[in-house]
Amino acid sequence: MSHKPIWSMTAVGLTVAVLAFVGCETKRAQDREPEPVVKPVLAESETPKQADPKQTPGAATNPDDPIAKWPDPELLIVLSGELEGYLEPCGCTDGQMGGLARRLDLIDKLSARKAPIALVDLGALVKDPAAARGGLKQSLARFDTALKSLALMRYSAIGLSAEDLKLGVGEVVGHFKNLDETPTKIVSCNVSVKDQTGDDAPIKPSVRLRIGRVRIGVTSVLDPAELKPLADASDWLDAKPFKESLAETLADLESDTDVQILLVPGKPQWAKTLARANPGFDIVLGTSVYADPDAEPEMLNDGGTMLIRTGKRGKYVGVVGLFDDPDQKYRYMRIALNKKYKFAEPVRQLIEDYRAQMREIGFVEDFPKIARAEGAPGATFVGADTCKNCHPNTHARWAQTKHAAAYTALKSDKIRKNLEFDADCVTCHTTGFEYISGWRSETTTPLLKGNQCENCHGPASRHVEAPDDVSLRKYLSKPVENPDQTRFCLRCHDEDNSPHFDFNKYYGQIVHKKMDTYEDPKVHRGIKPAAAGGGL
Repeated sequence: MSHKPIWSMTAVGLTVAVLAFVGCETKRAQDREPEPVVKPVLAESETPKQADPKQTPGAATNPDDPIAKWPDPELLIVLSGELEGYLEPCGCTDGQMGGLARRLDLIDKLSARKAPIALVDLGALVKDPAAARGGLKQSLARFDTALKSLALMRYSAIGLSAEDLKLGVGEVVGHFKNLDETPTKIVSCNVSVKDQTGDDAPIKPSVRLRIGRVRIGVTSVLDPAELKPLADASDWLDAKPFKESLAETLADLESDTDVQILLVPGKPQWAKTLARANPGFDIVLGTSVYADPDAEPEMLNDGGTMLIRTGKRGKYVGVVGLFDDPDQKYRYMRIALNKKYKFAEPVRQLIEDYRAQMREIGFVEDFPKIARAEGAPGATFVGADTCKNCHPNTHARWAQTKHAAAYTALKSDKIRKNLEFDADCVTCHTTGFEYISGWRSETTTPLLKGNQCENCHGPASRHVEAPDDVSLRKYLSKPVENPDQTRFCLRCHDEDNSPHFDFNKYYGQIVHKKMDTYEDPKVHRGIKPAAAGGGL
């Protein structure tokens, strides 16, 4: 019985949005004929700078040129991957890297060199939605925005990643189908969509590009074992053994291309294994164990294969230059997307649109809540103003910290708008966001703005009702000596949002041990608190 896929309706909107920016100027290539590379889109405010004809080729005539010390290349290949949903740095601390809009600015600067550019991405545009702060719904919106951004930048190839498929295979395939009229193709040599072949296939076995005088072939490979945990994978996808498929695709690409590129969006060690087993690939792009891998590529197969890892969260981009030089055909540079690069239009606007969409649908306000496992049974959040009744000195200490101003920081960001409607942001800038009776919105839960007492100590309503009940106090106790305290803080002070976090150093800025006395009888009576949102 033939399988007729029905494209996900939630993905249909991608086509219109992408075409509005990208257009339909590209024509379908004939079978076996490489597609000409499409010039990357430039930010609206950028125009390529003309090189000074009096300068020698490759001279550092442009201070913005990230590869100023290179001679003029025949072509540039921009490699990226493992975005993991990080559309842009959150801005919580200085020195954060990454961001799709910064990537566009880098491409603009590379384009000033006048060398043709090919853009290739490993995949893993989002991380496992089960581990994402915003859950499945926000991960889908981030995936949609990331895919639109790469199509807008006119990427030629994106590897098929099992991480992306965890969003729901049918859902993701629907988004891939909407790329039909763009230059961007999803590639995998051994995984395809059932009953979809040829030009209409959402997943291509490979992509061929003609860049000046050079022909490039790009493919990707996915271990079928990574599809087994996905409930709907067998309904949508056909997966062939990867060894045979990869060898056949490499031989096919070697027959009519000059440079062969392999994308391996699987386990990090797998990229090296496949590169050694298939030495015909000139460039292999693999995943990383660490967010900041080695800056230099690993040379395999007697120097014939360059194994590159660009790291996690899109903080770095790799650039390979091809030169008409028998002594050094390739050069490589890993470029950090730091504050040297600006948030370029129109990708910046796509991300703004994503957050505006989160605002319109009330995503944060309607976020599904769970009970806080380590809290007292039945306890609800009451807000720091209630804690102040019995702990005035402690409250005053907290009010002087950045924790107290965390929500204000969201609202006052000079570059980004609507951050208070992004689950990734409010989970650390408000109180109790993920939990029952916790943060919902500025209107319904105004007393939970900022990172308050109960984010660390847990919901306190039962303690407020019975302050002398020792059995309830234990739920709120957070002794500094407890080693779990450090891991608790890392929920927000992670390597991305707080890369220089040192618990022993920073705890001194918030320490509040024994700041209050409890001699006044009223602090022992207990009260029936109203919920922070206006009623229990």
